[in-house]
Amino acid sequence: MVIGGGAVGLSVANEIADLFLEVYVVEKESRVGEHASSRSSQVAHAGLYYPTDSLKAKLCVEGNTLLQQFCNDHDIPFRSVGKLVVALDEKEDASLDTLLCQAEQNGVPDVRKISGREVQNLEPQVRCYSALHVPTSGIFDSGKYLGSLVANAWHKGVHICKKTVVTGISSEETFTVSVKTNGFPEETVSADVLINAAGLFSDAVAKMVNSENDYQVIPVRGEAAKFYRSDGTAISMNIYPVPHQHTMENGDKTFTTGVHFTPTFGKEITIGPYLVAPLHKEDYAITTPLEQFYEKVATFFPSLRMEDLHIHQAGISAKLAGHSDFVITQDKDFNQCIHLLGIDSPGLTASLAIGKYVKQMLKEHLL
Repeated sequence: MVIGGGAVGLSVANEIADLFLEVYVVEKESRVGEHASSRSSQVAHAGLYYPTDSLKAKLCVEGNTLLQQFCNDHDIPFRSVGKLVVALDEKEDASLDTLLCQAEQNGVPDVRKISGREVQNLEPQVRCYSALHVPTSGIFDSGKYLGSLVANAWHKGVHICKKTVVTGISSEETFTVSVKTNGFPEETVSADVLINAAGLFSDAVAKMVNSENDYQVIPVRGEAAKFYRSDGTAISMNIYPVPHQHTMENGDKTFTTGVHFTPTFGKEITIGPYLVAPLHKEDYAITTPLEQFYEKVATFFPSLRMEDLHIHQAGISAKLAGHSDFVITQDKDFNQCIHLLGIDSPGLTASLAIGKYVKQMLKEHLL
C-alpha cells in the first residue's frame, strides 16, 4: 500500500507494480496531486544547488533526465527553456563560482558562467553583473504529468483509492490499516508492505506506524504572483537570484532559491515563491503584498511595473525538522515500511527517480 497520491506516491506505485500482486494508492483528496504536486512552479530543476552526494542532488539530476523522457514519450508539454542564476554585484558573482563548482560536482551538464552582456543577448530585459547559464532546466505541465502517472498506474493494475483517509495503522507481521472513505463506514485492510508518501502528513503516518517515530514536518508556504508578458516584459527562461538560506520558525536553516521568474506555456510569467509560515498544513491564504514581490525582482528586471502584478497561487512544502535532505528510509522497527519524509523541492522533478530508488530499496532489503 502506498499512502499519498501525489507525484511521488504515484511514481512509486508505477515502479513497484511489477513486484506485487496488488498495489493500492490511498489518497485523502478527491483528486491526485491536490497539494504540493499541483501547486508548484512547474520548473524542471537541474540539480545544481544541493550538497554533493545528497539524495536531492542525485535524484534531481537523474529525475530531470527521466522527466524529460517521460514527457516526450507521453506528449506532455515540456520546454527546455534553461535557467539564469543572476548576480547583481561582485560579491554575488563570487557566490556563482561556488555554485558552479557544486553544479559540476553534482553532474549537472553544460553549466557555465556568463557576463552581464551575454545575459542581455539571451534575455534583453534582465540586468545583472553576471550569471550562471543552466541549459537543462525547463518547464513542464505538471497537471498532464500527474494524469499520465495515473493512466500508467491503472494500466499496470494499480488501484487508486481517492477520498480515502488513513485513520490508524496496526504494525505487526503485516500492517492493518484503518481507512475511512467518503460515504462508507470505516474499514480495515491488510498490507504486507507500506510506503509512506503522505507529504505534509508523512510525519503523522510515521507516528501511526511506530509511536517511537518523532519526525516533524514543518509546512512552509510559498506564495506566488504573476504578470502577463508584453514587448517590454517578455522573458523566455527561468530567472533566479543568487540562492540564500532561510530560517524557519523552529530555528532550522533551510536552503531557498529565492523569488524567481518562471515562464509558462501561455502568456503568464510567475514570480515566487515568497516564503511565509502558514497557520496549518492546508492554509493556502495569500498574505504577501504585491509590493514585496516587486521589490524582490525589480533590481534585475527594471522594466516590470507594480501595476503589472497580480496574485497567482500558494503552495505548501513539507520541510522536515532537522533535515535539509530527502529522508527515504525503512522504519526503524518495521522493515517492511518505507518512509519518504521532507520531500520538498526538487521532489516533483525527482519523482520518477524517487520511484526507482524506492523500488531498489524493496528489492535489496525486503524481496
